[in-house]
Amino acid sequence: MKTWFRWKGKIEAGLLGTIVATILLVLLLAEGDPEAFLTDDNRTQWYPVMERAYEDLWETGQIYCYNLYQMKGMPIGQQGYYGIMNPFMLLSFGVTKLLPGNLSAITFYIGLMVVLGNLFLYLLLRKLGCKEKTAFLMAMTYSTMGCFWAFCYWYYVFNNYLMIPLLLYAFLRCREGWISNCAFGVILAMDLWMGNVQYTCYHYILFGILCVTMMFLKSLQYIKILLVNAVVGLGMSAPMLILLLQASGNFQKQEYFLQYPIFYFSLFIHSVIPHGILQNIGKRVSFLDAVVMGRNDNLALYMGPVVILLFVFCIKIICGWLRRICKCKYLGEIREKVRVAYNCMLNSSHEQKMMVGCAVALLFFFSLMSGGLASDLLYIMPVIQNFRYLFKAIYVAAPLAVVLLAWAVEECNGKVRQMVMCFLALSVCVGIVNACATVRITEQLFGTRIDGSFEEEKERAVSMIETAGMDCKNYRTATFFRFSKIQDECFDQSRNLTRNFPTALGVFSLAGYEIAMEDERLEEFDAIYSDVEFYAKYANADIMSNLYLNLINYPDEVQGQLIDNSVRYLLLDKTELKDNIMAQNHMDKHFERDLRPEIILALKELPGIQVAVVKEFNEHYDLVELDGVNSLCMNSDGERIPLTDINMETVVFEAQEAGEYTLSFAYDSHLRAFLTEKDGTKRPLFIEQLENDNILISTQGGCGKVTLTYRNPACTMGFIWEAVASLAFVILLAGMNRHGVLKNNKE
Repeated sequence: MKTWFRWKGKIEAGLLGTIVATILLVLLLAEGDPEAFLTDDNRTQWYPVMERAYEDLWETGQIYCYNLYQMKGMPIGQQGYYGIMNPFMLLSFGVTKLLPGNLSAITFYIGLMVVLGNLFLYLLLRKLGCKEKTAFLMAMTYSTMGCFWAFCYWYYVFNNYLMIPLLLYAFLRCREGWISNCAFGVILAMDLWMGNVQYTCYHYILFGILCVTMMFLKSLQYIKILLVNAVVGLGMSAPMLILLLQASGNFQKQEYFLQYPIFYFSLFIHSVIPHGILQNIGKRVSFLDAVVMGRNDNLALYMGPVVILLFVFCIKIICGWLRRICKCKYLGEIREKVRVAYNCMLNSSHEQKMMVGCAVALLFFFSLMSGGLASDLLYIMPVIQNFRYLFKAIYVAAPLAVVLLAWAVEECNGKVRQMVMCFLALSVCVGIVNACATVRITEQLFGTRIDGSFEEEKERAVSMIETAGMDCKNYRTATFFRFSKIQDECFDQSRNLTRNFPTALGVFSLAGYEIAMEDERLEEFDAIYSDVEFYAKYANADIMSNLYLNLINYPDEVQGQLIDNSVRYLLLDKTELKDNIMAQNHMDKHFERDLRPEIILALKELPGIQVAVVKEFNEHYDLVELDGVNSLCMNSDGERIPLTDINMETVVFEAQEAGEYTLSFAYDSHLRAFLTEKDGTKRPLFIEQLENDNILISTQGGCGKVTLTYRNPACTMGFIWEAVASLAFVILLAGMNRHGVLKNNKE
């Protein structure tokens, strides 16, 4: 048969069209904004740390796994969502440094995942026997799935977009020989280096389901393939696993895992509703059980016609089986029918057997995300029970559903096939509108106060710090909101110093979003920041009422923590309710009165601290500067010792004389200190953990330059292993293409 535009000896037109159309779609969704997807978590949590780490790598050749700027020091190498050890993120940053236009690494990363995901989906479908038109339309359908674009502010959900089609493609290609014993392990290892243990675990489960299916339908040798690849995958990602285990005791609490199930009824209905078109004409279609993560726009559930068509095909198959069984008069005949069907499956092709595995996996992940039996099974398993949110299984289910539908469509003939193809083409058009609406709504949810680029935000913040005369290199800041619930100003980060923004500025703060931080670390300043409020614990920007209550009820503890943690600057919110859109939406009848005068008065009554000055930081916050708190580094006489040569995981100070020096950084077993004497001699120093968890360094009779830094062998090995895994990954991809899979395939 003729192919759809055949270019002899060159990349087939369907593949080229898929790549070009995908790039155009990403550009359309970005609307020319180089920071299109840099909103909410991408902007406030991951990017400030990620960008600074890669900037340091670009300038110094060193990349860091620890962050001294926030929370008295917090590990970042063991938290995959920072992307520090993600080869694709490193590639994205390098490309954006070379390209003009201030393109953000995260925006490029998302675009890269979508393009590569569609590339491998297309190749997968072509190897399954799908025609070019079918493969192209299914890739475009995949591109418009709302679950990805509705949560584009979690950049790592797009890891699934690439890795599921790639894993299935490898399973189709690498079916025998030595490559079948390592190919999947290499992919799963790269999966973990890309930085989200929950999704990697789900991908291991998918691979396990495929192998178990093959054990029943093809050969028991797949138990060897399963075990050897698991060993290869875990071995090639061993340093990251070690780092994850170091933080494993601090994963989220179990009650998060069973939240936000997606029920089948909502998924079926919203898979075909043209939400984007309805939004444009001011209509909204909503069902009570279709709220995910507090969002009721339902665009997250849009999967085009995929779920509906799969359901129709499934019903058709079941009805066919029931008709055959009803014709059987005896139980023996039914058993014979089942035996014949099983033998038929045993004699089927590798592709058909793999599709059976995909169907089983799809049912498993549908059950998981809907709170079914699969969720009960995983909930009793250690580590997995601490994952967050059932609905995230949709990121694995969606590509599986696309592949299964493409396979089913290819089995259709005549008018049925033509009708389905027309339906797919129409759904792509509707889906593009939906995807655009999804991205716009997501920006509106979290971007109400963002004005300008991330670089401009940093420039504004630095300017305000300099104008206020703040010494943020030797003291810390703490921020306090006026209203409870979500604060819209926290998304325009230049207004305050919350979440991970201080790292982007290179200033020290108690702020820091770190979900795996030890409770003991948080207790070091829980009289300043409440230990129960969400924003206090995860954004470290408490509400003023909590600070006020602690100042009244626990003044000595607050004073001690302000002094020990070197908190010299307090930012107090003075935003009016009428100017706080998100607070208005969440406040109901509750209203937080302006407590700035009471807080300042309570601070003045603390015996060991003086309020030096109160002045305007900007139109949204007042700055309270305190005297009497310790600096980040002091000698035994309590004198401030300036820090120099500061970066993410290293601070340096000059020890003018031998003695003991106290640093207001939390003790960590991987911290190391060195003394470089005037003659260049370098020797290690002992670090002592103080009662308040600060550290004490004795120069042991010498003087000179003292360096405090972080040395974790797992991080060092991690970068070596990452390079090895990346090289193996590239070799694997080249090997899978050794027969010219990018060329035309005869149909």
